[in-house]
Amino acid sequence: MLPQSNPIPTSTRKAVIAGILGNTIEWYDFALYGHFSLFIGQTFFPKEQPGLAMLAAFAVFSVSFFMRPLGAIIFSAIGDRHGRKKALSLSMLGMAIPTAGIGLLPAFADIGYTATALLVLLRLFQGLSLGGEMGGAVTYVMEHTPERRIGLASSLIQASTCVGLLFGTLISSGISALLTEDQFSEWGWRIPFLLGLLAAWIGWQIRRAMPESALYELAKSEDRLLRNPIRSLFAWQKRQIVLGVAVIAPMTCGFFFAFVYFNSLMIGELGFPASRALMITSIGLTLSLTATLLGGWLADRRGYKPVLVLGAGLLLLGVYPLVGLLSGKAGPDPVLPAFFAFSLILGIYTSAAFAAVAGLFATEVRYSGVSFAVNIASPVFGSTAPLLAAWLIRDSGLVSGFQVFGGYLIALSMMAAWAILQLDRQAFERWGEPRSSGVNA
Repeated sequence: MLPQSNPIPTSTRKAVIAGILGNTIEWYDFALYGHFSLFIGQTFFPKEQPGLAMLAAFAVFSVSFFMRPLGAIIFSAIGDRHGRKKALSLSMLGMAIPTAGIGLLPAFADIGYTATALLVLLRLFQGLSLGGEMGGAVTYVMEHTPERRIGLASSLIQASTCVGLLFGTLISSGISALLTEDQFSEWGWRIPFLLGLLAAWIGWQIRRAMPESALYELAKSEDRLLRNPIRSLFAWQKRQIVLGVAVIAPMTCGFFFAFVYFNSLMIGELGFPASRALMITSIGLTLSLTATLLGGWLADRRGYKPVLVLGAGLLLLGVYPLVGLLSGKAGPDPVLPAFFAFSLILGIYTSAAFAAVAGLFATEVRYSGVSFAVNIASPVFGSTAPLLAAWLIRDSGLVSGFQVFGGYLIALSMMAAWAILQLDRQAFERWGEPRSSGVNA
């Protein structure tokens, strides 16, 4: 896939920017919970045993992700049947409102287990809404992108996730720097959640102004839209769902380990002040973002499949020793270089992952297919990563727990390498064509 000199049309640039900005705001909302899981555990759960409150907070974080497949069913049916724009606009509101609700929720000390129950309900509703977001954003952005810029578009989608996380992290870091440790742990961590209301208004305006996908409109004009796209997806393209899950699995597991769990570990286990831990996470996200954009640039020159092969190879070679260093086994000095190296490798792999998944599915079921691949991989392999790491450390200790977790990441990387070998390098040459059995459209 060689680059061409043709400029990208203005309408395409506007559509891609709108989709990416919306995804950035969504991930700002959702990621805050991971950043402040330590304080959420202390605020909304009983403090009976050391470490148990944070473990419970991560359990709620993980359980909410299991609403994402249900969200995928609801929003992808809307997206494939009634348009990408409508589904993405609805998911925006469903994310921002519960985010602000968490910022306003009374503590366990005030209302007991009612606070815990309300936290769970807010997170479940948030997870339901996110089930319609990522798959929709991938589908929408990729369908507006010329073939010669598929790698860049894929990397921008993942970059927007990093930017959303980074935006939340920088705001949180700034607030923590202005407050004392006691003020931040008692009420300061709530402020970024309340800013979710502002994010909702911005996101709603962005999504209302988006143009509809041209590929969706083409399928609609040719009367190719399906009455039940989800049933058709599982009748036509079950294998593609499996391949998509395998490609996403190490990406989502590594991402949540590095940028959701590790921040809390630095504060709770390694003794870092909250402001320093948040700044380290910000640097890691920036490095991952840079590597993602570089990988997208390379994918448009060499093809998205070779970039995925490179990323998977780096994961297979580097994950286990890097995770071992992150445990502090070799002392405190290698922890930060290992974290930054891990961030770079993740960025390279994730740069082309969304292109691979979007290319697997026909236009008529693309929103549904991408949503299911992402929303199966994220709950099973991504959201469980913080919970698994916390449980392994609590049960086996920091060093042994991280060794087991590193082996788990290696297994996921091997599964991804198998799936990458099955991908079609020419998938995007047939985009928009009417689907025939067994052929990607």
